[in-house]
Amino acid sequence: MKIAFKKLGSHPLHFEANRDNARFSGDLILKKGNVAQLNGTITGSISIPCDLCAEEIEHPLNEEVTFYLSDGIYEGSDEELDIVEIDHSTIDLDELLHSEIELIKSDYFCCKNCEGTSLDREF
Repeated sequence: MKIAFKKLGSHPLHFEANRDNARFSGDLILKKGNVAQLNGTITGSISIPCDLCAEEIEHPLNEEVTFYLSDGIYEGSDEELDIVEIDHSTIDLDELLHSEIELIKSDYFCCKNCEGTSLDREF
């Protein structure tokens, strides 16, 4: 799902995007100038390989996400804000969901068969 940045305003705009068994939903609201805030939740599940034996694990999702979107290059001084720069004035929610899933997948996962093994304790 793609949303044109110019469609955002002071009233929250609800969105929903799906990828496999994951659902990304929430609201977008224009905060100031060319910066919008995204408040959302990722629910469902994703399939992730065990880091020890590579067996597929079905990992449940219930992640709250909040970040800011900039229409173009962000030139502000709010270093504490998590800013995502948007190209071509279009917010691609499928791409944002994919990025969040890849971030989750980068964590360490161990299946029930490998939990507590000596290899598991070395990491």
